[in-house]
Amino acid sequence: MNPLDFPIGTDFFILPGMDTSDSSRTFGFMGAGRIVEILLDSLGPAIGEGRGLIWNRTRPRAERLAERHGLLVQESPEDLARNADRVLLAVKPKAVASVLTQAAPGMSPDTVLVSMAAGVSIARLRSFFATPPRIVRIMPNIALSVGLGMTAVCADEGVSPEEVEEILGIFRRAGRARLVEEEWLDTVTALSGSGPAFVFLFIESLADGAVLNGMSREAAYEFAAQTLQGAARIILESGMHPGELKDIVASPAGTTIAGIHVMERRAFRSIVMDAVDAAARRSREISA
Repeated sequence: MNPLDFPIGTDFFILPGMDTSDSSRTFGFMGAGRIVEILLDSLGPAIGEGRGLIWNRTRPRAERLAERHGLLVQESPEDLARNADRVLLAVKPKAVASVLTQAAPGMSPDTVLVSMAAGVSIARLRSFFATPPRIVRIMPNIALSVGLGMTAVCADEGVSPEEVEEILGIFRRAGRARLVEEEWLDTVTALSGSGPAFVFLFIESLADGAVLNGMSREAAYEFAAQTLQGAARIILESGMHPGELKDIVASPAGTTIAGIHVMERRAFRSIVMDAVDAAARRSREISA
């Protein structure tokens, strides 16, 4: 696709009443792991509930999701590829070669193949087909499960602007979606893919500090989690710089600046930056 059609870095938001689904599309799910379960639970009709297809290496798992979401179980990757207009590849990276080799005879050049396989490039995905389908890579995160996901999307040259908008529209139903260059995906994996685990650790640490000062753990988790959710929402809705917001809260000689002083002395910023950098480097290692 032409990057000018969808400027890199553009955000796409949920709009009330927006319906980006197309009931004529048949979605097929290659894989039936936890992420597919989250997608079906979160996005429902937008990705094929009641009319979609599913295949999994272990059929009982596929059958359980099929029964719950009204899907049809397919006998093989080739059958699913032949019968679906949109194929969501949701298998572990090490299984991609085997699954796509099986799927290739049934895959049409008009099919949109949406891959969630971390570290498997568009070029690598194309290599499994004599005439490749239209390929999109995505990197969602666990917050899709509560409608607050952050999904990165990048598309091969053959994918039309309308097809890109369709994929973005699906994922903005459960949060935000952003079109990125493929070279960003390792960083996205570290930031928004691994990022929730870093935030969970920070919430746990905030709560531990409160417990140390006598608060019950249940209350501490609620206060800490709601505090982070509120702080994040202020940034997204106000457009203000995080540093500016920090300065508003940190009054002279107050409690906040005393805590920030400790965090700065202990190199909090560098620790977080190093964690993101380490995760990004590991993602690149896996991709190699």
